[in-house]
Amino acid sequence: MYRYGLSLVLVILLVVPAVAGADAQTLRQLQERVSLLVPNAEPSSIQETPVKGLYEVRYGAQLFYISADGQYVLDGELVELDTRRSLTSEARSVGRRDMLTGMDESGMVIYAPKGRTEHVITVFTDVDCPYCRRLHEEVPALNEQGVKVRYVMFPRSGEGSPTFRKMVGIWCADDRAGAMDRVKDGKNIDEKNCETPVREHVITGQMMGINGTPAILLESGDLIPGYRPAGDIMEMIRHVKSVQR
Repeated sequence: MYRYGLSLVLVILLVVPAVAGADAQTLRQLQERVSLLVPNAEPSSIQETPVKGLYEVRYGAQLFYISADGQYVLDGELVELDTRRSLTSEARSVGRRDMLTGMDESGMVIYAPKGRTEHVITVFTDVDCPYCRRLHEEVPALNEQGVKVRYVMFPRSGEGSPTFRKMVGIWCADDRAGAMDRVKDGKNIDEKNCETPVREHVITGQMMGINGTPAILLESGDLIPGYRPAGDIMEMIRHVKSVQR
C-alpha cells in the first residue's frame, strides 16, 4: 500500500550526484554532516546561499539549510527582504524542473496539439478527483493554444483501490488517451493489468512536494496546485516566460 506524505524519508530512494557549491573541505564536511540526517542518499546539490555561512542542501525539490560548520540545520523559507523573492521556492522549482527532465514520456498519457507544440505542462492526476475532471475539460482549449498536456499517475487512495485499478486500466489500454477520456467522463473501461510506472510517479510526486491533485507543473518547474481554467494557466505560462527573459 502506498503511503503519501513521507517527505524527507523518500529522498533515500533518489540517488543523484552532489553538485559542489563550496570549497572542497567545507563540502566534504557538509556531506558528512548531511549523511547523518539523510542516510544512504546523495544530495542533488549543496551550494552557498546569499547568507554568509549558510548553505542550501537540496534533494530533488526538497531542501533545507545548514551552517558551514555543520552544527545547525534550518527547515524553512529563505526570503530576500528587499525584493520579497523566496529563494526557497526558486530552488524547489529548479529541483522540480530537473526531475521533469528525467521523466520518460512513454510512461505518460499525452494530449498533444495538432500543430506546433509551444509549451508543455505535466499534470499529476487522480481520475476520480472532481477537480482533475474539471481540468481535463480544459485540455482541448490548452491544445488549441499549443500546449502539450502530459498526465502522470497519482492515485491518492493507494494501491488496490478502485481508482488505482481504473488508472492501471488506462495505462494498459491500447489507446490511453481514449481510455482517460472515458474514465474522466464517468464511464467504465475494461480492467487490464500490466507493468505501469505508478510507483515511480508517486515517489517523484512526493519528492516534488505534491500532496494533492490535480498538480500542474510548468516546464520551469513552477507548481500550480489545484484546478485552474485554461486562460489562467496560459497567463501563468506567459508570466514565467517573461520573467525568464
